[in-house]
Amino acid sequence: MAKLSRSHFLVIRFPKKQAYGKTIPFDRQELLSEYGGNGFYYRQANMIMSGICPDEYDFYVDSELTYTIESYMGQSINLSVTDSFKARDYGMQLGEFFRKMENVKLNLEGFGSLIWKDGKLEGFYKEDPLKLMADEKDKFHSEWSRLREAKLSFDRSSIEGKLSWCLEKRSVSSISLTNQDTSPENLIIRDGRVHLIDPRPVIYSGVAAAGNHVNNYKTLFPTYDQAPRYIKNQFHMHKDVLYALATGFEEGYTNGLVEQKKALKIEQFLELFSLCYGNYDALQKESNTETYLRMGDKQAIESRIPIYLRELETFEFK
Repeated sequence: MAKLSRSHFLVIRFPKKQAYGKTIPFDRQELLSEYGGNGFYYRQANMIMSGICPDEYDFYVDSELTYTIESYMGQSINLSVTDSFKARDYGMQLGEFFRKMENVKLNLEGFGSLIWKDGKLEGFYKEDPLKLMADEKDKFHSEWSRLREAKLSFDRSSIEGKLSWCLEKRSVSSISLTNQDTSPENLIIRDGRVHLIDPRPVIYSGVAAAGNHVNNYKTLFPTYDQAPRYIKNQFHMHKDVLYALATGFEEGYTNGLVEQKKALKIEQFLELFSLCYGNYDALQKESNTETYLRMGDKQAIESRIPIYLRELETFEFK
């Protein structure tokens, strides 16, 4: 971290040499896509809510020296000293921001992850985004067919009915620039206001990303305490605060609109279903270093599945 003469700080970050047990080779195109995408997201976000992201950002990509440099926003949220009342307020701020980002007209072509091509950013996929989203139905049906036949004890009719209802009612009316990584590590609290760093920007359904956020805070983070990726965070010790952050987000995002809340609940259920299936699928495969670091060992993965199945059975859309 470097201090400037104008009495504020900058953070300089260098790319990791290894991640999840693998060496990361230098890839100019990938780095330009990631760093360029982050800078674009910061600019768009600050136009919607001034100061929510670093206002200074630059990067340099070269095989000999690669780095990003941005305004220092502060420390990540400390869940240990955050009560549920404050957490709900922070969640509402973030939900309001997500809602406003959805209404911004995006002048980028394509769909999906941002890539750097011919000196500019665009979405990875060129197909009609609404068609691509609709095609996800086939994936959900395929995953359900496999999960339904699993030697697990759960109420199949309840989950199947809810899944079918979600896929029937799911409507993706707009595509926007959104963020797939709003983990507590990337939330900064300063002077009672929420700030965001280290996004994973994507051109996608904003409500789908919102549903992913809620599911992460209500279910994934508290249950991944045995995954090395999350052990240091001890999220399971802060379930109430995470839940308050999620419920506040729901309020800020839906803004009292019944249809918006229904759409959010549908996406939350689908994310929960994907989380359940993803753990079941990982259990059937031979474990590797990346899976272990992300999800934990086989015992940890197996212990989560009944939790997710119960949540799917009891899930309410209100």
